Amino acid sequence: MNEFSQWSSLHLICLLACLVAVIATIVAGIKLRKRPTWEKRVRYGLAFGCLFFWVVSNGYGFFGGRLDWSESLPLHFCNLANLLGAHALMTRHCVSQGLMYFWTMALCSWAFLTPSLYVGPAHLWFWLFWLYHLFIPVATAWILVSDRFHPGWKDCRIAVLLTLAYMTAMAALDAFTGWNYAFVGATKPTQANLLDFLGPYPLRLLWMALIGATLFVLLTLPWLGSSPRPSRPTP
Repeated sequence: MNEFSQWSSLHLICLLACLVAVIATIVAGIKLRKRPTWEKRVRYGLAFGCLFFWVVSNGYGFFGGRLDWSESLPLHFCNLANLLGAHALMTRHCVSQGLMYFWTMALCSWAFLTPSLYVGPAHLWFWLFWLYHLFIPVATAWILVSDRFHPGWKDCRIAVLLTLAYMTAMAALDAFTGWNYAFVGATKPTQANLLDFLGPYPLRLLWMALIGATLFVLLTLPWLGSSPRPSRPTP
């Protein structure tokens, strides 16, 4: 109960619980398409959840003597995804929707498969970690199912450019400070992760960019030829 290790029975239980939550979101999104009042309530409830757990999870690292400038700032992609998810849900802005889709599937999914988590259910951080990450795929599921957002090549191009721009900014910050925000610094998490296979720093940054861009392209292909429903701002 005090420790967490990747691909343990506890990890598999967490993944199953997250999968059930995403499936429930998809079912609810489909059922509420013709019930706009309830759809709006659930939409704003999910947006509130994104914001609430962003505040609580990041606040946890700032108080109680846990402040560490190299780890506590909300600068990782998953930190930004909570804010992005809330914005996409509340406004239905196409750029936010596109970024949420690509970041969730290509970037934030690694937080579920290879989580940088060391403590078990006996610690508050265990629950905050999973809850704030869970709202990322849940928000994306709602965007895809309820808003019927279908990413195209334009969404892919914008997502690639914005993601590379943010990676560049974080790489410069990490190089200057010795930190590792967005995992583009010289150090690596101690637990197993994809970075272990990408070679030494800084060459692995090139591989990260190429792999990320390739994944974005592959994630666009299944939607080509579909009939997207235009996103509309919520009044």
